[in-house]
Amino acid sequence: MQPQKIVPRVRTCTCLLLLVFFISGCTHPAYVAPSPAGPFDSWKNVLYGSDTQQQIMDVYLPIKRDPVNTPVVMLIHGGSWVTGSKDELNTSGMDTFFTAHGWAVVNINYRLDQKYQYPAPVDDIGMVMDYIKQHAAQWNINPDRVCLLGKSSGSQLALMYAYSRNTDGRVKAVVDCYGPTNFTDSSIAAGPLGINVTVLLGAFPANEQSWHDASPIYYMNGAVPTVIFQGTADQLVYPIQSDMLRDSLLAHGKPCMFVNWQGAGHGWNGPGWEQWKYGVLDWVKRYL
Repeated sequence: MQPQKIVPRVRTCTCLLLLVFFISGCTHPAYVAPSPAGPFDSWKNVLYGSDTQQQIMDVYLPIKRDPVNTPVVMLIHGGSWVTGSKDELNTSGMDTFFTAHGWAVVNINYRLDQKYQYPAPVDDIGMVMDYIKQHAAQWNINPDRVCLLGKSSGSQLALMYAYSRNTDGRVKAVVDCYGPTNFTDSSIAAGPLGINVTVLLGAFPANEQSWHDASPIYYMNGAVPTVIFQGTADQLVYPIQSDMLRDSLLAHGKPCMFVNWQGAGHGWNGPGWEQWKYGVLDWVKRYL
């Protein structure tokens, strides 16, 4: 079977965006100036596996915390499954933002395809989840209230774990920043990201089942409430990938918050995050 022939497109219709917020039960949060960061305890390069370079994480814990009211956000970097580091998220201010609001933050490295085969990075998310649970009493946090936040390929990993492996229900929500969601669509299979997925999973269509099985959009039964950020000018992960995920979530009755970053290409959008982070925080807290 050939990939679905859908021409990549950009949607900029304000009415559609507002309609999506209405359907998903989300209001349009106004911009709020950043608040001063609160103090936190931190540990760098905590080993959670046997690979001392790729299976490490940074841990940030708010000073005031308890085993009921302190949720966890796990940060998962991008890099097309072959590169990248947790360091790129250390400069985003998420550690201070979330800890200032009473969250624990775990920022992870994971095994990359240069050395390990997929689904090793998804397995690593599970290992970190186990580590969090094992150390929850020591850290004085709640290991059953977890949100995964990924960027690009990190979003695909976050969505895959949350939708297909979250058997204990501890992951309550996902924040997806411009992640690929349906590898079998032509915007991936015949698009600029196709070569990376080919390295990851083998050539399409000879390995079509593997491409299907690594696509979060095919796991709607297990989907959790999801925030989607998408740049309208993204030329690597085309906006249609986020459109399809949003449409599928809503069709299956799954809560979804959809945010277009107008004019943004592929990559982190600091001003966009500054504008929306308080709205995201409030929306995700509904489901924790």
